[in-house]
Amino acid sequence: MRIKNSKNKILAAFLPLLVVAASLLTSCGEMDFVDPNGPSLEQTTVQTLVTGIEASMRTEYAIYIRDVSVIGREAYYFEPADPRYTGTLMGKDGTQIDPSGFLVNRPWSARYRVIRNCNFLIQQGNAGAKGFAKTIEAYQFLLNLNLTWENGIKIDVAGDKPGPFVSKDKALTYIASLLDEAKQDLEKAGSKFSFELSSGFAGFNTPADFIKFNRALRARVAIYQKDYNTAITALGESFLDTTAPLTKGVYFVYGTGVGDQLNPVYEVPNASSIKFMVHPSFISDADSGDARVAAKTFKRSEPTTFDGLTSQYAQTVSASSTEPFPIIRNEELILLRAEANVGLGNYSAAEKDVNFIRNAAGLGNVSLNANNALDEVLKQKRYSLFLEGYRWIDMRLYNKLDELPIDRPGDVVHKQMPKPTDEL
Repeated sequence: MRIKNSKNKILAAFLPLLVVAASLLTSCGEMDFVDPNGPSLEQTTVQTLVTGIEASMRTEYAIYIRDVSVIGREAYYFEPADPRYTGTLMGKDGTQIDPSGFLVNRPWSARYRVIRNCNFLIQQGNAGAKGFAKTIEAYQFLLNLNLTWENGIKIDVAGDKPGPFVSKDKALTYIASLLDEAKQDLEKAGSKFSFELSSGFAGFNTPADFIKFNRALRARVAIYQKDYNTAITALGESFLDTTAPLTKGVYFVYGTGVGDQLNPVYEVPNASSIKFMVHPSFISDADSGDARVAAKTFKRSEPTTFDGLTSQYAQTVSASSTEPFPIIRNEELILLRAEANVGLGNYSAAEKDVNFIRNAAGLGNVSLNANNALDEVLKQKRYSLFLEGYRWIDMRLYNKLDELPIDRPGDVVHKQMPKPTDEL
């Protein structure tokens, strides 16, 4: 996947756009740019592209999180101005998702815009920039594949005419190879990047540390491939650490500046009217005393009913409109290791990680065996990673979508989203 246009044409067409995109992150933290009075063309372009890519990664992510959280029965999204969130997404009366609608097209298109910008960055020829760009490309491809799954994605987007859709398995193979290529580039990048990253990459802003983020994503992909040995290897090279905070990781950052973006899930939990409501099953299915429930939900004085759906709980996953939102963090990695070990039949190793997470949530130990291990891992992922975008994907991966609750007679749980009409 490479852009065939000359570098000069790329810069002339896209640098002004990326300068605007780069400005979106300036309120999120200090960004050190090159001297505007005498920069080289390459320096200016690399930093602008990197900062613009970070900014654009957040675009339409709010819709993505609503999509996967509502379909996965983690939450309701009560939007009176657009009942598709409680109708189409929840399969009301068997309704299928519109392939031309915004629920599909807006997050899908936003991810491919980031991928294009990553391709422009690759053309600058810097090993560190290539490693960064390929890692982010892989992540963006994976987000779109999470939506369409067996309907596939397009991986050849070079030039003016993108290639055909490829299968889920081929897409995962490509994403894995892109991450492996990125790791090789990062290993050649020296001790420092030639550009600055935002505070969302604090602790991962050198090539060596960025590799740990790359390997974390690689482990996630390997789990989706059910390649458990590769997942274990990748996790060993990641930032998984049971002595570190569970929150350690890489994050989207937000700000209130002009043109910036806000945290995609935050709402004032006791406001008179809110939209992101907790699915009641998240409360009823929880183990007694699970501290994650108290930390991530708020019981409102009165229940809210909309479109035949009722919840009394607001979500409190984020504490403010500018709180960073996770891309991947230590708690997920520990549970991915447990998941991989369950896949390999190493129940004692999985049990150790599961109980580590349970104990951190104030719960006692459990014993794992072939009959209960997978369900226990999925339950801990459900409560640890609530509204971070994984419940629907996890249940689909193990053919458990029929275990998700049906809220109204006639509702269906969608397996995947259709191919966007514009791509056909």
